[in-house]
Amino acid sequence: NLIYINGIHMKISFDNVELPSVEGMTSEQKFWFASAIAGMVGADGHAEKHELDYLKQALHFLDSKEDIDKIITMIKDLEHDVHPKLEKIALDGKHAFLILKYLAQIMVADSDLSPKELRFFLQVGNLVGFSAEKSNKNPLFA
Repeated sequence: NLIYINGIHMKISFDNVELPSVEGMTSEQKFWFASAIAGMVGADGHAEKHELDYLKQALHFLDSKEDIDKIITMIKDLEHDVHPKLEKIALDGKHAFLILKYLAQIMVADSDLSPKELRFFLQVGNLVGFSAEKSNKNPLFA
């Protein structure tokens, strides 16, 4: 796969994109993760068929039909340029990292990284506690 970033083609392979384990996550955290997937899929203004496959996978880990129905509504709203509203959420570092890694894989799946996708990704990172601020205690950003 070639990805196009700021006029530069880069070869990146995400052939085996696997949904991270949601074991140990609460229903609220799983729903938030599925909402973040929906947001990333629609961040660039259109959802490709292969991107929708990520959302279909997410539906399988949700705990209730009500949550599944809410995500399906979000998917339909993406077609009208209405994106999920995400709030700050408490996640352990491992789950936060795995979510961001998965979203990064979705972000580059269509081989074209848009500024909107990058902005959404950075917003999600901030919401799960990763930021570039000096007060951040995460060693990834030291």
